Amino acid sequence: MPYGLTLASAPASEPLTLAEAKKQVELATEYTAHDEHLLRLVTAARQYAEEYTGRAFVTQTWDFTLDKWPMAKGDHTIWLPKAPLQSVTYVKYYDGDGMQQTWNSSNYIVRSNRQPGGVSLAYDAKWPTIRYQPDSIVVRFVAGYGARTSIPEALKAAMLLLVAHWFEHREEVAVGSTTTQIPMAAQSLLDQWRVGDEFLAYSDEVL
Repeated sequence: MPYGLTLASAPASEPLTLAEAKKQVELATEYTAHDEHLLRLVTAARQYAEEYTGRAFVTQTWDFTLDKWPMAKGDHTIWLPKAPLQSVTYVKYYDGDGMQQTWNSSNYIVRSNRQPGGVSLAYDAKWPTIRYQPDSIVVRFVAGYGARTSIPEALKAAMLLLVAHWFEHREEVAVGSTTTQIPMAAQSLLDQWRVGDEFLAYSDEVL
């Protein structure tokens, strides 16, 4: 089922420092000519790695929107497509009168011990009646490992490989040599941390 995912609050820092990027590409600390370019590559590497793995690295906040409540094979869980899940700020919905309501947190359980995490109905609770319209439901959640220093080293290593590869190969095609867009070593590292999205296959039943 289609869903919306919007960044509400960006991470406060990147997973890699400029010094780490310079060391990876073997540039002296005092050499600053490529600093701006390297910082862009660090951000690009983080964005690529997060998208590829389905994860968030440094703490960030997202809005996940749905048109209806989930009803896939009896699974009444809103799975959130960014791991690891830290917390859920709120669950809001438009009621039958078109008024946005904040659902009481006592009605649901935040499953932060799963990857991906999600929001499940509490015991004996039911999804509230909604107005059937686009983006009728929004779940604001916080995801990520915390600070930069808490990110697994394998993910940092993959990003460093990406930065070095893109720094060396600044064109998509290099005449007279064989290049790849993503180094195999980086992909192998990221594959170990990839979270699937099959959990988002909700049914078409409307509640």
